[in-house]
Amino acid sequence: MNSIHSGAPSDPCPHFIFNKADDIIAPHLQTVINSSFSSATFPECWKHAEVNALLKKPTADPSDLKNFRPISLLPFPAKVIEKTVNKQLTTFLEDNNLLDPSQTGFRTNHSTETALISVTADIRTLMNNGEKVALILLDLSAAFDTVCHRTLITRLRSTWIQGQALDWIASFLSNHSQRVYLPPFRSEPTEIICGVPQGSSLSPTLFNVYMSPLTNIVRKHDIIITSYADDTQLILSLTKDPASAKTNLQEGMKDVADWMRLSRLKLNSEKTEVLILGNTPSAWDDSWWPTALGTAPTPTDHARNLGSYWTLFSP
Repeated sequence: MNSIHSGAPSDPCPHFIFNKADDIIAPHLQTVINSSFSSATFPECWKHAEVNALLKKPTADPSDLKNFRPISLLPFPAKVIEKTVNKQLTTFLEDNNLLDPSQTGFRTNHSTETALISVTADIRTLMNNGEKVALILLDLSAAFDTVCHRTLITRLRSTWIQGQALDWIASFLSNHSQRVYLPPFRSEPTEIICGVPQGSSLSPTLFNVYMSPLTNIVRKHDIIITSYADDTQLILSLTKDPASAKTNLQEGMKDVADWMRLSRLKLNSEKTEVLILGNTPSAWDDSWWPTALGTAPTPTDHARNLGSYWTLFSP
């Protein structure tokens, strides 16, 4: 418990009391947690979140709600049990190789740095072979908040998670609520009917499972993929076989969009960015982009990717 340093303001027992009296409280909390597991039920009283609305920048206009960043605060005991479950679930997924290596988000020995190294290495390999490369940075709108619970349970079941473990996760996802605190006001509680709970250590792992089918959809079109949570980077050679590359991109992006729609995720074509890298001329133009996805993104000479600044370069 000492590794958890915060809880919700509404906690009847503040988190620092848990930490200072853990030798007394821990055995009782362990009994509650074990009861939760044996009954495959996540306690209802731990499903309410307090959302603090914080300005992204001190100089931002507080009258514009887009300038606020939501910080979700969960009950302290809930964070303890979620961390316990996440550790067990992560171990199971990793030991059985159930997460694709291209998904680098929220995994041990993975980070934005490993994702960027992987993308750079793939691009350099193609460019060193004299190929022109398209780097496509997909943009998803509020991906964590739109996860379909029923679909997530189905994908968990496909990873051999069954029985009480699956029932517990289904209970964990259901009947959550939250209210927003913007001093001095608090909103009325609102039920959350989709998405994975913000602020939970378990949510990123569940999201990785939710996104896992995407890699195979992309690869069958000979497109290289690297992901960090919902940040997805696609790499496509434009010059080795231009006709096939164009077909692969069009069919691949259509399949991606169809999968996103079925998964209740929204692919934002208007914010998707494309960088064309390399010295070899390519035939890229708007006709490469599937018309079903709307206006084709105009290739740019710079973009932000996983916190880094990308610009055109040569090998």
